[in-house]
Amino acid sequence: MALAVLGIHVGAQTKAIVPVPSVRPNAYQRAQIDQKYGMFVHFGMNTFHDQEWTDGSKPASTYAPSAIEVKQWVSTAKEAGMKYMILVTKHHEGFCLWDSKYTDYDCSELFERNKCCTGAG
Repeated sequence: MALAVLGIHVGAQTKAIVPVPSVRPNAYQRAQIDQKYGMFVHFGMNTFHDQEWTDGSKPASTYAPSAIEVKQWVSTAKEAGMKYMILVTKHHEGFCLWDSKYTDYDCSELFERNKCCTGAG
């Protein structure tokens, strides 16, 4: 009986459901939106474990980037017409791609990503 009453109540709703207005993007956000096409690089812990998702239980010592071709990533993005690249430096598993003073789940040395990107324009 309670289900029937609930069904009648929901069916009797007369107010329209409208989306909540959003906040207008600031100048920085607008500039990012205007770039339209770019690349997000996920090069975290799961890269070295052949898994799409990891849960933070993989040892930090297993993050072992070597012979990384960042210049190839950048040139491929540019050739494809991309206007930006974003390196995801921390994802859901909590591994930091920088030397963090708050956790040991990090890497203290990372490839020279900035030089490769800024050198390419």
